Amino acid sequence: MNPLFIERMKKLLKNEYEDFANALSQKQVKALYFNPNKQNLEPLIEKFQLKKHHFVKNGYYFDHERFPLGKHPYHDCGLYYIQEPSAMIVASLLDVQKDDYILDMCAAPGGKTCYVASQLRQTGLVIANDINATRASILSSNVERFGLNNTIVTNTAPGQLTKQLPEYFDKVILDAPCSGEGMFRKLDQAMETWSLDKVKECAQIQKELIEQAYVALKPGGILVYSTCTYAKEENEEVVDHLLALHEDIHLLPIPLQHGMMPGIDHKECCRLYPHKHFGEGHFIALFQKEDNNKKRHRAACVESTIKKDQLVLLKQFYQEHLKIDVPNCIFDSQQHLYAIKPYFPQLTKVKILRQGLYLGECKKGRFEPGYALSHCLEQSMVKRYYQFDAQSKEIQQYLKGETLEGTGQKGYGVLYVDSYPLAFYKENNGIVKNQFPKGLRKQY
Repeated sequence: MNPLFIERMKKLLKNEYEDFANALSQKQVKALYFNPNKQNLEPLIEKFQLKKHHFVKNGYYFDHERFPLGKHPYHDCGLYYIQEPSAMIVASLLDVQKDDYILDMCAAPGGKTCYVASQLRQTGLVIANDINATRASILSSNVERFGLNNTIVTNTAPGQLTKQLPEYFDKVILDAPCSGEGMFRKLDQAMETWSLDKVKECAQIQKELIEQAYVALKPGGILVYSTCTYAKEENEEVVDHLLALHEDIHLLPIPLQHGMMPGIDHKECCRLYPHKHFGEGHFIALFQKEDNNKKRHRAACVESTIKKDQLVLLKQFYQEHLKIDVPNCIFDSQQHLYAIKPYFPQLTKVKILRQGLYLGECKKGRFEPGYALSHCLEQSMVKRYYQFDAQSKEIQQYLKGETLEGTGQKGYGVLYVDSYPLAFYKENNGIVKNQFPKGLRKQY
């Protein structure tokens, strides 16, 4: 480790430093939380010997060496999200209410987004943004895997959003880019790239971002700020910066338990160290803006833009293959159709990767369904389906992109792992053609 980092941590932790250093040599801890939009997940607790997360209601620790759950078909079905257990606490601190509007400013890879959006149970709105195009694409993929229809994924500078939607959000999540000191056990790169200059650079960016978060937060709203670092410059000093700028925002106390430590000079905040807490290093602060009875900023809403010929193709698909109605509000983006909520805000000069639930594409006089749509379909909603056990050779073949042998049904259907939707298929002449996304296919 960098000698300067060691010196700083010794000054911070004093006689606890050796325990901290020893903890960094231990294996990292893995955890997951369940997707509340999926049913009957309780048997997985015993099946994978999950242990209850000490703080997060539907979070669990698991032994990733015995159970590599990121490679399990249930992961592809969106039953759970694997997330570092300290990071999992951040979004769980938000008391998500039905119809909340939530902004996740630096959202990739999507652990906090998927948590709050799924807690909304397909109500409300989540705008999940990341300024990095590659990371935003990963974010969009995880939103798709979770089958979320209340989420807009954007790839822009956060200021572009807050400028258009000031005082708009009930909750704002700012998991700020940081020097990554808390990830030294998990990521060698974080240790190799650490420097005091990086700490100072990140601190400046964080102060700019938290000011934007304040702008986006409506009166009475809640802001959660977090980093995966120990540097006071990136944590408590950023808190001080916001409090000094605005008299109408204050800290809320975070309930400390199981090794969670108070912040430096701010006992309301939370610090997590790997020698104290079952997870990696983290800092969390919770703010509330004073409620002045001012109403939420009003924004123009996105309108349904589906064309008549597209609607004909979509209705034909639903009538032939599904047992549910076509969504009422549909947005067309270059022949790609999305089911949107009628209150979604109109965003300009913002790159939007996903606007609600991706239904599929109108192509050469037909409609081809998308992966995300399949994840919202229970067996009672489809006219044709196949179901296989998670360990079956059929599921292994399908995840690799192979075709399966069918029973003579013709048309689109959904392939289920046990009772959970995995992806569409298209059967013709007894051949079940693979519709699992090519970018997600496995190599066993």
